[in-house]
Amino acid sequence: MTLQSQAYLQGEYMNPKLFLTSIAVVALASCGGTATSSAIGGSSSDTRRSIDWSNPYADTADEEVTLNVWGGETQDSVDFIRTVAQDFKKANPKSNYTIQVKPVSESSVSGDWAQNPDTAADLAIAADDQIPSMISSNYIQNIEQLEKKIPGLADSIKTRNSKESIEVLTSEEKTYGFPVSASNGYILYYNSNLIKAEDTTSFEKLLAAIKKVSEEKGKNYRFGFPSNSGWYLDGWFRPAGFSVYGEAGKATVECDWNGEATDPSGTKVKGVDVAASLVKLAHGQYEKYWTSQKQELLMNQVDDSAPNQIIATINGTWNYNRLKAAWGTGAAATTLPTYHVDSINKDYGMQSVKGFKVAVINRARAKTVVAACRFAEFLTNYENQILRFDALSEAPTNTDSVKQCDYSTNACVKALNEQWQKGGFVEKVNEAYWNPSNGLSNQLCVGNAGADASFIKSGQGTADIVLDMDAIQAALNACVATLTGK
Repeated sequence: MTLQSQAYLQGEYMNPKLFLTSIAVVALASCGGTATSSAIGGSSSDTRRSIDWSNPYADTADEEVTLNVWGGETQDSVDFIRTVAQDFKKANPKSNYTIQVKPVSESSVSGDWAQNPDTAADLAIAADDQIPSMISSNYIQNIEQLEKKIPGLADSIKTRNSKESIEVLTSEEKTYGFPVSASNGYILYYNSNLIKAEDTTSFEKLLAAIKKVSEEKGKNYRFGFPSNSGWYLDGWFRPAGFSVYGEAGKATVECDWNGEATDPSGTKVKGVDVAASLVKLAHGQYEKYWTSQKQELLMNQVDDSAPNQIIATINGTWNYNRLKAAWGTGAAATTLPTYHVDSINKDYGMQSVKGFKVAVINRARAKTVVAACRFAEFLTNYENQILRFDALSEAPTNTDSVKQCDYSTNACVKALNEQWQKGGFVEKVNEAYWNPSNGLSNQLCVGNAGADASFIKSGQGTADIVLDMDAIQAALNACVATLTGK
């Protein structure tokens, strides 16, 4: 066992779940586990080397530093970082570090930062889609600019991590942070005690299975689809050949959802028909078994005590522990289902964003920039990425850490790995994308919570639902016009 692993086990903020999983990880690292695929983590000619901190800016006597850290959305993530912080302090005994960690969602870091830059974190864990707007707003530190203070840091980050994870942090050949993990995507979770694996391959089969088990048990179980989210909506349009792109610093986004695309097989498909397939699922014959809300609200409905318990939902690796607590041994994960486009009689498998979590440094805090970089480097090093995988179900970006993680032992990471091979895409958008796409998401898929009546001519809640395609087209046109400024 390494010194760092011992310190981890002795951490003052030890979470009981982290204690159990850390033992497994240390054993895995000792015996040399193997990754089952290279889809997650990516490729690089990586070594384990970390930055040599034995320089004038390293651990100096009488140094007192307080770091405020935004640690992610879940309490598990916050607990993990608090434990690593204790480990970090023990590894730097000459300095007096105070590290305060609080929960702030990775998906809202840019917006939260903009609300009050003066109170923003010294270090924040963020989703990679937050980076373009934070670079353009000049919020986060360009690592290359620290070369004189921390020689070799930028090169060390690039050497240790996958090329894909570095790309999302790079703008004009400059690096703006530290890769944290390679699991920022989404998959289908379901309670296998109630739903069979063969019923998860399509949305239609899944909803039919939920209806059947509801009737058998006298319940009203539901499927939860995340709404108010252009992040998930992008995954709906992508398999049919549609795309969005927003350059950092720009006030507009390229988007073709209201037009016609050519799918990978060469079939022409209209965006309005792709959108209609989502409306039909939400408001057709299975409307009673479909609910669509923000993902954090969906998580409040997965327990047995919920009046309309969710027994299948689309979500990310960060909520795997929450779902295991609710569904026990029934908690299962798999790739995203297909949906059917009636006009061309064709099925498309929903795709997932292929994203990363990153650690970014507040460039405005001259007194804490170096210390924040020291902690970020420690938090994302070889051993801590292995520990993060086991504790939080987030795959490493460090390519040597990847070799020590057996994805086959972790249901959600295994499923995400398979999803990214089957259908994953890198999403590059700017801040202008979110509000319009979030709004369109609500219009299209909020079943059971107030459908946009203008989309439905007749037959709501039945197999004979008739949609107003002109109204759906108008909604797409309005969204795209706002995005593109045209």
